[in-house]
Amino acid sequence: MVQPTTRGESMLYPDFSFSRDYADQLQQNPPTGSHVINSQSYGPPPYGIPRGPTFSGAARQDSFSQGAVGAEIGGQTQSLGIVLSNQRPPQAKRGPFKTDDERQATAETRKIGSCIRCRMQRIRCQINPEDKLGPCLTCQKVSNAKIWRLPCLRYKITDVRLFKPGQVKGHEWTRRWREGVPDDIPQWASLETRVVMVTEGYTNRPVELQVRQFVPQEGDALARSWVYEGKKKSVDIPPYAIVNLEEVKTAYDEYIKRGIWECCQALLSHKEKILLGTYLAAMKHAADPRTPQKEKELLKKVLQLWMAIRVTTKSTVIVGDETLGMPRDIMDETSPLRGQIPLPPVMGAQIELVLIHQIQVGLRREMLENLQTMIQANKQQTWFATYLVTFILLHNVSLLCQHDAGYARKHGFRSRFAREDMVREYQLGANILLAYFHYCNKGIYPFSPECREQDLSTLAELDKNKIKFVLLTRKAVEEHKKHWAKIRQSGDCENDFYYISQLYEQNWQPQAPV
Repeated sequence: MVQPTTRGESMLYPDFSFSRDYADQLQQNPPTGSHVINSQSYGPPPYGIPRGPTFSGAARQDSFSQGAVGAEIGGQTQSLGIVLSNQRPPQAKRGPFKTDDERQATAETRKIGSCIRCRMQRIRCQINPEDKLGPCLTCQKVSNAKIWRLPCLRYKITDVRLFKPGQVKGHEWTRRWREGVPDDIPQWASLETRVVMVTEGYTNRPVELQVRQFVPQEGDALARSWVYEGKKKSVDIPPYAIVNLEEVKTAYDEYIKRGIWECCQALLSHKEKILLGTYLAAMKHAADPRTPQKEKELLKKVLQLWMAIRVTTKSTVIVGDETLGMPRDIMDETSPLRGQIPLPPVMGAQIELVLIHQIQVGLRREMLENLQTMIQANKQQTWFATYLVTFILLHNVSLLCQHDAGYARKHGFRSRFAREDMVREYQLGANILLAYFHYCNKGIYPFSPECREQDLSTLAELDKNKIKFVLLTRKAVEEHKKHWAKIRQSGDCENDFYYISQLYEQNWQPQAPV
């Protein structure tokens, strides 16, 4: 699907540059015996990624880089209020339950969850006995004076889904590791170890892996397939697998930490500049020595998770001289991987299992727990980090929808998405993130022209550079407001701005799943 573009419209973000100082602080030094090969030429990228210009050091410093920081809704929803107050109520010390009914009601609330307003204000969320999943009685009692209306939603940040759980049912590359715990191959066809270099094309540094031929077992895919003009095509691939999966985790951990900025440039530099500019702002804020440590850690985790997800949503190919005996033209002109050397299926399954279960799962848990803690504290000084993290996670949802739709087209699905149930989960997660962000704004719209400087200072503690970033974003939002509204109305959740643009909506309401 071709996305609507705002490229012809004048954006407010000039070309970006990213100082090596920021990259050095953001990324860790690789350990001795690195599996990530230093940048070197393997010929032009074979993976079809439009490359943006390379930005170095202090060259071409621009106004943005100088100013951007040195689902499904079950039951009835009812417009309910959030009290506009700058004062947090003191946390109540809960005494013993006075009655058994009160004890049972609390247990039931814990079971189905508190709504956002009650959770944020740390007050008792009273379930409506006539509609237990509907608006709570606490919200219904709120006075309509001086409130910003948001439906009573039982959302929890740690429920947000951020990546695919594995391969599409019926299209698995192996049935060896059904529990999601990868283990080394038990039976090898040869003890000869070969060294291959693989990449999905987001950086100029491929990952080095040691592989061997293995003895196939039932359920192992031995061919790569695709659909062209309604006909299924396939090509046989030699059965190779990775020798040591612990080395895979080490290699990809390092690859992700070192490659975030390159990945952002490769994926975003040819798109609207507000995207790359906001990712750059997140990196700078994470690297700024003045940024509190908890915010730094949160931003680093969300950026690492974002890149780890990108690696699992694009085909990885073999580059370099070692091709495991496959000719350069093994994939013909009808294949999306034409002219490239594909991964053997079991080897691809190994990489995906490690990335999902040993890297993404841990990063997601830690990042969402930290984000939930920060949002529920609802402090002025954390608003900026909350915005950046929410922006990146919402963009991730659009990218996941793009991937799922692309996979469905590649393999000839009749449905729009290959994992329709998971896409609904992604979209519910977007609603959760948006609901908390809009609650934390306390009825102030920081990216609207009507927002006064006094309102902005009430909402967040921002220095001059952060204020400049907000103002630049505000101008871009105003210029593209009508275009983004059309994207939302069309239900184009694959568009980069379908979810991001909802950050800037006034009187936001949760969107039904597309």
